[in-house]
Amino acid sequence: MKRARDFFSGTGNMTKKLVEECEELVIVNDGTADLTFTAGYTTWTLKPGEVFDERITGFESITITAAGAYRGYVRNDA
Repeated sequence: MKRARDFFSGTGNMTKKLVEECEELVIVNDGTADLTFTAGYTTWTLKPGEVFDERITGFESITITAAGAYRGYVRNDA
């Protein structure tokens, strides 16, 4: 069973290194501007109010570029 862990939030740019490789990521763009993030080798853009909740290729860090508020977490095996 997957469990939420490594919670994060912020209002600006951030790079978060994870304790272990993960494959599930949740990010909520609470700001009023686009948010761009990279996990592994892929980059996505979230519009204001959008939620990214996906299983993706394994990643060990997340890089976020944002001008507004966001929050998120990863899921991994318990």
